[in-house]
Amino acid sequence: SGPRRRHPWFSTARPATMADAYADRSYGSDPVGFGKTLGIIVVDFQKAFTRPGGALAGSPHIEAAVEATQRLLTHARAAGVRVAVSYVAYATLDAMPHWKVRAVKTDLFRGMPGTELDPRITAGGQSDYAFDKWGASSFFQTPLAAYFTRHGVDTVAVCGCTTSGCVRATSTA
Repeated sequence: SGPRRRHPWFSTARPATMADAYADRSYGSDPVGFGKTLGIIVVDFQKAFTRPGGALAGSPHIEAAVEATQRLLTHARAAGVRVAVSYVAYATLDAMPHWKVRAVKTDLFRGMPGTELDPRITAGGQSDYAFDKWGASSFFQTPLAAYFTRHGVDTVAVCGCTTSGCVRATSTA
């Protein structure tokens, strides 16, 4: 079949960082800026991740993130910023995508304590939009985009826990 041809986008020289690889191809060269109306998405600050003894809890980073988010939300709510809060909860095992984390498959069903939102996040948030999600992204197969569109939100800030998974997936959706 002959030698394998490489796409010209790839080269044998490795960039110093992944950021260099994108910068070399002009990604990020033109600023996007901010829109006119900010919305905040809070991802997965639910008791399974935040309460002591929670099945997925225990990271001091999550505790610090909850405290920082609590301060952010106090100011955002006072300014009338729309806040959407997502959490993971499933109706049945069959409704759940494939997970490699046993605690997700045992502790994140609707009505279980681990699916309840952390009260530090919901305090003062009577007008927040809270909804469950089934995948990593808060946008995937949820009404979040429609909610923000209905309220004219054109810029979002994302905070939450499990940064390498759900926060990243929400940020890049």
